Amino acid sequence: MRGPLSAEGRERLRQAALANRPWEKSTGPTTPAGKAIVAANGRARQKGEMSVRQKRAATAQVSALLAGMASLRRAAVRSNAHSSE
Repeated sequence: MRGPLSAEGRERLRQAALANRPWEKSTGPTTPAGKAIVAANGRARQKGEMSVRQKRAATAQVSALLAGMASLRRAAVRSNAHSSE
């Protein structure tokens, strides 16, 4: 490993990056088939059936459903309280 970069070293790297502009060449996959291959790369080493991202999405859906049910329940309780007066 190299040691920390000096100010001159950082400036040399900065100038090289500005001259080469690597961010313009690295676009990633553009076709649906290429995107599917890249997505499969990330799932190749996952531990279970679902990735963490898939689990979070499923949990978010359940949380949204529960929040909606709670909201409807509060509305029903308020409606019943007003109708009994």
